[in-house]
Amino acid sequence: MDTTGPQAVCAALGIAPSAFPYDHRPPAFALWTGAVEAVARIARVVPVVTLSNVSHWDEGETDVAALLTPHLRAHHPSWRIGFAKPDPRAVETVARLHDRDPAEVLHVGDSVDYDVCGAVAAGAQALWITPRPPSAEERRLLAEHPGRVTVVPDLARAVRHIEQTLPSSTPPTRSTTP
Repeated sequence: MDTTGPQAVCAALGIAPSAFPYDHRPPAFALWTGAVEAVARIARVVPVVTLSNVSHWDEGETDVAALLTPHLRAHHPSWRIGFAKPDPRAVETVARLHDRDPAEVLHVGDSVDYDVCGAVAAGAQALWITPRPPSAEERRLLAEHPGRVTVVPDLARAVRHIEQTLPSSTPPTRSTTP
């Protein structure tokens, strides 16, 4: 096991490495059914990058980039870029790494709190995948950002939305949440 990261954290916290909780066991990660095919279709239209809130250990258990190869331009786990969603700096950093302005980014995800709020706070657009109608509070949030958030009920409709709307615009970098 690579202990460089935990040792740096222990040093910063002033605790002994033996006190660090190495038994982190996040829930098992699984791509949505059809995700590989969806990313492949989107990649035919625009470069696809991922932004995932994962720790060093989470990523070791599941190699998202390998699961979506060869369709990804890049994979950006939060532990590598130093910011996690919904912090707008996560989206801003990914945009900058691809020489894009955040306004050119469409962040696709299933969490209004992490994906939508983080994207719009960064100045990006968001494509929110949710099988349920938005709540009153979520509708208020959407109303505060007219034209910047699209809501679709499933992954297939998200892909169709991207395929139908992108050809008329400048190719932005797409950020997805696996």
